[in-house]
Amino acid sequence: MADEYSFRNLILWQKAQALTLDIVKLVGPLPNDRVAPVIARQVVRSASSIAANIAEGHGRFTYAAHRNHLSIAKGSACETDGWLDLLRRAGYLTQEAESSLHAACVELIRMLTAKILDIERREWAGGKKIREESAEYLVHDTLDAEERF
Repeated sequence: MADEYSFRNLILWQKAQALTLDIVKLVGPLPNDRVAPVIARQVVRSASSIAANIAEGHGRFTYAAHRNHLSIAKGSACETDGWLDLLRRAGYLTQEAESSLHAACVELIRMLTAKILDIERREWAGGKKIREESAEYLVHDTLDAEERF
């Protein structure tokens, strides 16, 4: 559903997911030497951590937990940018490709910083919990006690 309340509707998450996909496509054709696969695994892990932590933070009910996951996502964006620089320096990535991906990382870092600061302002204003739009939970959405085991 396009209207449902979900982290998938967040522009921040969509941009992080797009960056990860770009990186996955980039590292696929890298040579199978002793170095490239090691760096490739690291950059895919750090990039995929960005969107994963945005999604997980969105699912938390306290500002502190949400902010913590966004902070982890920001750290992963910085780590990803560092791996991209190494790929370029090692000759596995062109300056143009690295520049484009670097710009995407910088944009995510800025967006994450803004979101973290916004959450801190809300937290300092006295909020403790994040309210989610009410959702309808249907009987078939839960398991009977017998079905759990």
